[in-house]
Amino acid sequence: MNIIVCLKRVPDTTARIEIEKDGLDIKTDLPWILNPYDEFAVEEAIRIKERFGGKVTLVTAGAGGGEEILRKGVAMGADSAVYVKDPLLNGLEGIGAARVLSALIREVLFDLVLCGKRGTDADSGVVGPAIATLLNIPLVTAVKKLDIFPEERRAEALRETEEGAEAVECPMPAVFTAEKGLNEPRYPSLTGIMKAKKAEIKYIDLNSLGVGPDLFKDTLKREGLSYPQVKRKGVILNGDIAEQVKEAVKFLKTEVKVI
Repeated sequence: MNIIVCLKRVPDTTARIEIEKDGLDIKTDLPWILNPYDEFAVEEAIRIKERFGGKVTLVTAGAGGGEEILRKGVAMGADSAVYVKDPLLNGLEGIGAARVLSALIREVLFDLVLCGKRGTDADSGVVGPAIATLLNIPLVTAVKKLDIFPEERRAEALRETEEGAEAVECPMPAVFTAEKGLNEPRYPSLTGIMKAKKAEIKYIDLNSLGVGPDLFKDTLKREGLSYPQVKRKGVILNGDIAEQVKEAVKFLKTEVKVI
């Protein structure tokens, strides 16, 4: 089994996010981590390899900073790491990232492509579906359970939907996006951490990949970023029901001004 796992570097979810003065981006002097949903994808890939054998290859793309997340994946148990690194990829997002990664994946043999369901930064959830579309292979999103049948070249998955759960069967190769609950990602062992420090990362630039700037430019234009609006504090109504109703009506008239 040759398994590709796509990784993304995101701001630490516990960090305070600050917006640049131009209002178009966030300040980059904050801690960055491996996208939490991608950790589920890495763990699932490793479990499949442990059961059926094969190789887990991690891939990412960007202008810088990707080494840390690749090494974390290797420390968990992945076999190799490939980094499409180029200054032109600064601010790479969404469809553009999918185009670059699919151009890389198309050049190698693979049985499965695993991604996180979404990134915890942009929260768009388009990379996995776009990769599947560009590679013209099946896609199953928000996977909470995955069973692989290598000899039959097929997979069965249980995916989360708004209505509940849906059982899906598809041929391989295919793209699967990992949902929270698919597994419990392991902590890297000391041996794994030492291995990751020495692991060789294969670097590829856009020129050697045969990708031009027009391929990875996003179709979306960012107009600006803003902080969430502060919501009003809740109001506790006192007294009996009749008094509470009077107090509520007064509040809606004078404070909220909706009646």
